[in-house]
Amino acid sequence: MLRPAIVISVLSVALLSAQERQEPQRFRVAVDAVRIDAVVVDRDGHVVPDLTAADFEIRQDGKIQKVTFAEFVPVLAGPAAAPPDDLPAGTPAPAMVPAPAQVRRENVQRTFAIVVDDLGLSVESFMSARKALHAFVDREIRANDLVALVRTGGSLDGLQPFTTDRRVLHAAIDALHWNGRSRNGVEAFEAYNQWETFDNGHGGAVNPPNDFTAIQSLRTEMSAAGTLGALNLITQGARDLPGRKAIVLVSDGFVLPRAENNPRVREALDRAIDQAARTGVVIYTLDARGLQSGGLRADDNIKRGGESLVRTDHDARERSLLESQDALAYLAEQTGGFAVLNTNDLARGLGRIVDDVRDYYVIGYVPDDQTFKRVGNKAKLHDVSVRIKRPGVRVKTRKSFFGVSDAAQPPSSLTPARRLIHAAVSPFAATDIALRATTLPGYTPESGMFVRALLHIDARALTFVDGEGGKKAAAADVLGMVFDHDGTEVAHLSTGFSAVLTAQATEDALRDGLAYNLRIPIRQPGAYQVRFAIRDQHSGAIGSAGEFVEIADVAHGAFALSGIVLRRDGGTDSDSSPAAQEIGVTSAQALRTYTAGSRLSYAYEIYNAAGSVRSSTSVWRGTERVLDVAPVALQPPAGSERRFAAAGGIKLGEHLPPGNYMLHITATTPDPKHERRALTADQRIAFDVR
Repeated sequence: MLRPAIVISVLSVALLSAQERQEPQRFRVAVDAVRIDAVVVDRDGHVVPDLTAADFEIRQDGKIQKVTFAEFVPVLAGPAAAPPDDLPAGTPAPAMVPAPAQVRRENVQRTFAIVVDDLGLSVESFMSARKALHAFVDREIRANDLVALVRTGGSLDGLQPFTTDRRVLHAAIDALHWNGRSRNGVEAFEAYNQWETFDNGHGGAVNPPNDFTAIQSLRTEMSAAGTLGALNLITQGARDLPGRKAIVLVSDGFVLPRAENNPRVREALDRAIDQAARTGVVIYTLDARGLQSGGLRADDNIKRGGESLVRTDHDARERSLLESQDALAYLAEQTGGFAVLNTNDLARGLGRIVDDVRDYYVIGYVPDDQTFKRVGNKAKLHDVSVRIKRPGVRVKTRKSFFGVSDAAQPPSSLTPARRLIHAAVSPFAATDIALRATTLPGYTPESGMFVRALLHIDARALTFVDGEGGKKAAAADVLGMVFDHDGTEVAHLSTGFSAVLTAQATEDALRDGLAYNLRIPIRQPGAYQVRFAIRDQHSGAIGSAGEFVEIADVAHGAFALSGIVLRRDGGTDSDSSPAAQEIGVTSAQALRTYTAGSRLSYAYEIYNAAGSVRSSTSVWRGTERVLDVAPVALQPPAGSERRFAAAGGIKLGEHLPPGNYMLHITATTPDPKHERRALTADQRIAFDVR
């Protein structure tokens, strides 16, 4: 017997004020002890796991310290699952890989922040770095790695989108653009000797009136300080993240002036190194310039200024290259990492870094009373060195820290609204209430672009209280937040529901769950992360979920497909159906779990077709195609305003093994601007077979 599904619609919408936003929690560092981490390997590069505190010798400012503890922390990353090379032509590897489940905090093994220094990348370096980053995402990330992409010249809210979803990272990399505020131009080094000198009227020479060397020097120093300042903030934000934490700075480097001449850059560098020590972050650096030479190039003008000036400029370029690489190496080595220099294979360099983030030791000691800054005294930078007493092994660790204690932070009490926001923005799943999200991009001429969200709520985790007439009532707050590729929040939707159910409806809800349907307007096309959180108003239990969604520029004529509504039907395949956005949602549609042998129907909308549309449907399990549906030709009906509905059906195999699957629809239509070309759009939706 079929029972009616229990569906909850949006009842109210409200915006939360900026004052309600959750500030990131941070761990407190002990004021009377120093903890440092170290990687210990043997001659073959294998981690040594059986050392004790007695095996370590620590010196602070040259004085031996008493080691109070040494704990081995395993990082069981396992092999990376590289995509196969034999995918069908034209199929991008990540496209058919189902979205990973939201990771639990306790399962995170490593946390990477890939910091793209767009304040210090030339156009040439930027293009090489972006290609290497795509390879890194495809081939180096493990299942329990948490990764974020951050720009030094962008919004530092970018620490928000830590994810295990490769699609999110690929979208963030695709959205990177060279920053016009970068301290470097088209190439890693500008051509020299471009300007003639002018007679100053007294037998001397002056620079031309349009020579901005002094201003450019100041701009370069301020930009380098900006890079390090951003790195400092990113490191602070990583304080409470789990796993072995690493930051990879992808940059063209920076020149470190003498502190007495210009302390701005040096102080920013010291703060970044000290912050890494306090937060347990290892910094690695990657010189995006690749293998460079300070020698002459084709665009260098060697005719102006004479041989001596050419030699002077050549020496300056060589010195700039070496000094900028020295700064990258110093930053990495002081925090326990290393610098990847002088290689054109940036992807392999990133692989070396990932392989180095491995099992490590946490070592602690209690320093003397003069280590930490006292009131009225200036903080001192302390040198630290670690030696292993066992022969045949070597150690790598950070080299210094500032003698300033972290201020004690009292535990904060979060309001219900802030708890909800914290659950939504966290990269970790809140699991008090099982929540599953389906995001369906769509468009209407009246409303513009939007994301329709279907939420499946496990009603067993909700609190039902007695209501009038023997009914049961449950109430919950729901929050939706949308973040762009840069980690900036672009939409914020707060609502809630109250479900008053009969005894039979309550029984159905406890068995099948509740379906919740809402719509979030999106102003601009692009790739987004949509985060949801739900809070039971009676018990305070929290659940969260997140989805990745791409919004095409339908409003300006882009050929695209809406999200796919998938449902089990009674055994007939329909050639036509209502628009996907007009189909009622059920708990089964929100959950998307089916048995082998089920017949499924699907519906979607087609936007801005220039003529006949050829639609192909397939079902994938991972990178294996398990079902193909014969392509069909769809003709836009008259008066459709270039927006019309489409539908189809499939039958799952009787012996289809349990697991996660992907329904993938690809559509093509003639390109009105190019007679021999076609426009392509695709959409996909995941489902489970049990």
